[in-house]
Parts: sequence; structure tokens; C-alpha cells
Amino acid sequence: MTVSIREARDSDFFPWLSLYEGYASERGVELTEQRALQLWTWLSDPHHPETSLIALDEDGDVTGLVHFHTFPRPLLGETGVFIDAIHAREDTVAQELFRAVRDTAAAQGAAVIRWTQADGETLPRVLAEAGGAAASSAYVELQTTPQPA
Repeated sequence: MTVSIREARDSDFFPWLSLYEGYASERGVELTEQRALQLWTWLSDPHHPETSLIALDEDGDVTGLVHFHTFPRPLLGETGVFIDAIHAREDTVAQELFRAVRDTAAAQGAAVIRWTQADGETLPRVLAEAGGAAASSAYVELQTTPQPA
């Protein structure tokens, strides 16, 4: 299968939504219309740090997505890239998406690519095959109450 990778466009919303709903469902998260539209707004804003790439098959159908953003690593004086979501209909498509993120990270001078996995979830094969390994066994999270804008 020939796959092309590019940034998501406005016309990709419904095929992207279908894939992202699958991603959310696999993680046991209810993807509300409000959440989906908020994320799409971020992805459509060239000034927002969240970026989306999509994979297209030979027919131009969207077959995969990846969302990621850069983050500072102040102690080391460098940056990294964090993958927020990667989802594809086939492993080969996920591999191509990951390569695209890796190429983007390298072009931006990022020193590391990070992602998280849900409790009990094994490292996605595409990331394990790329040399990914667990860097820590846990993270701490504190819920806050956002203030209205």
C-alpha cells in the first residue's frame, strides 16, 4: 500500500473524526462533539502548538492520524516532541506516521520523542519497533479547575 502523509486540512474533518472516534473508543474515552470540535480548532490554528498529520491511501482516503506537539526540556536546554495520539487502520500506516513525526522532530532539533500508554496497554508495536522503551513507570497528575476565559 502506498501511503502519503500531509498536514490535515479543513476538508479532512469528517474522515479524521471517524478515525479519532475509534482512537477515543479504544481508550475508553467518550468523544463528545464539544471535545472533537475543540481539538479540531486547535489543529486548524497555525499558532496552536498541537499539530496533526494524516495518512492517505492511493485513493486519497484518510487511513491514519497522528497528533503531536513540541515541549521544552529546560534542564537540558533542548526540546522534545510529544505524541498525543497515533491511530491507523494498518500497522504499516502507523509506521509511516511515526517516521513522519521522527523526521519532523529531527528537523526541529528535538532530542526526544515521548508518548504515554494507558494502564495495561502494551507499547504499540510500531513504537517498540522504532526503538521506543518505557522511560518511567508512572506519572503524577493533579486535576485543576479551569477558570473561564
